Amino acid sequence: MKESLEEQILEYLKKMRVGATASELSRKLNINRMTAVKYLEVMRATGLVDYKNVGMAKVYYVSTEFSYAQHVLLLKTRQLLENIRTPEEHYTILENILDSHIEIASTYKKSEREKIAKLLEKCANKVREAKVVKNNNSK
Repeated sequence: MKESLEEQILEYLKKMRVGATASELSRKLNINRMTAVKYLEVMRATGLVDYKNVGMAKVYYVSTEFSYAQHVLLLKTRQLLENIRTPEEHYTILENILDSHIEIASTYKKSEREKIAKLLEKCANKVREAKVVKNNNSK
């Protein structure tokens, strides 16, 4: 299976000790510089990459907040969610994911389970309060 552009960007940045600019990435991956910028900014917004200003340039690098495995998991999860066609599909996928998390969390101490429960309640409140946004997936 062919790697997505995001995966190619992550792979390239992972190899670079000091990171890379959008121009370097565009040359290396044979894509338009503005396409590289768009992808990098979306990936930065989701925590996959970060950047530092070096003079007038932004040098992007793989975010150290997550392990590489977590980066790949985030990418794959986002790709999965982008391909959901109906609310029922979304519900089923989310239920399966949460069931797995609950099973794992059941092995934690009560204080750790409580942190997860608070996070899930916070997420539930965000879902309840979310404004309707029209997109290609809304039915």
